[in-house]
Amino acid sequence: MKSILTAVLCTSLCACGAGADQASVKESPSYSSWATPSISTAHIRTEPRHGSEMSSQALMGTPLKLTAKTDNGWCRIETPEGYTGYINGNTLAELDSAGFDEWRRAPRVIVTSVNEVKAYSDTSDFTVMSDLVPGCIIAGRKEPGDGFVAVALPDRRTGFVEARHLTDLDEWADSRPSAEAIIDLAMNQTGAPYLWGGLSSKGMDCSGLTKMAYYRCGIILPRDASQQAVCGTPVPLDSLQKGDLLFFGNVATGRVNHVGIYDTDGYFIEAAGRVRRSLLADNQNFLYARRIIGADSIATARLHPWYFINKGPK
Repeated sequence: MKSILTAVLCTSLCACGAGADQASVKESPSYSSWATPSISTAHIRTEPRHGSEMSSQALMGTPLKLTAKTDNGWCRIETPEGYTGYINGNTLAELDSAGFDEWRRAPRVIVTSVNEVKAYSDTSDFTVMSDLVPGCIIAGRKEPGDGFVAVALPDRRTGFVEARHLTDLDEWADSRPSAEAIIDLAMNQTGAPYLWGGLSSKGMDCSGLTKMAYYRCGIILPRDASQQAVCGTPVPLDSLQKGDLLFFGNVATGRVNHVGIYDTDGYFIEAAGRVRRSLLADNQNFLYARRIIGADSIATARLHPWYFINKGPK
């Protein structure tokens, strides 16, 4: 749950600190239309400065629409699910329309491990080139029997990643959603710290955990719990299945402020202080549940035109 108190404190600090500098920041249209993060987790901030609230993150290889640039080095972006904010330009690889088409056609792989892995610049002394988290997309082709896959990061650094951590992007996009895979990734984050706006195994908030777990199966959920709360189909409490999303909040008003993933036997997985398995019966703020797997209205990477060339970009 993103704390209202934290948001108020951030606003107060901004007013006391860099507010005057922010007033002088100017935006201009971007010459490049697209971009993708060149680091494992790029921070998305509400304003173009490091002291601003981190509202979300974008993982390496996530296609982003680049809408403007600021004179202090930040880029205004839009994510595939429509989330907007600012990312520091030195963490992005920019693409013009031709480059974006080339990226969408290229053979790519996605990190489908349950935890962070490494990309190495060579396979002799295993010098680390970059960290990679579940969901990172990089150029490369995985062949049967490979021990390592030769890859290229968005900023054109080349290296190698253990093949067992990677899945061909087409195979990933065409796979059927699996509650077991969703629960597997979520459970393997147990103990990871709560991080406001976090969307990776390095740290996550409640909706970051659910979004990340579903993305493992190629499903693109909205970013925030209140937005996820209108996805899928309603599920009665006595009909819960693995992978259903549970929503919590103000029982009197129905306002959603927290989300978790149902597991089994009355337990669910949530990011609250840390990622943990909790008993639903112990939570007095449960509102309702919704089923995502099998819902017709759910967005998938396979059908999203920013991921593949099968449809023109919006």
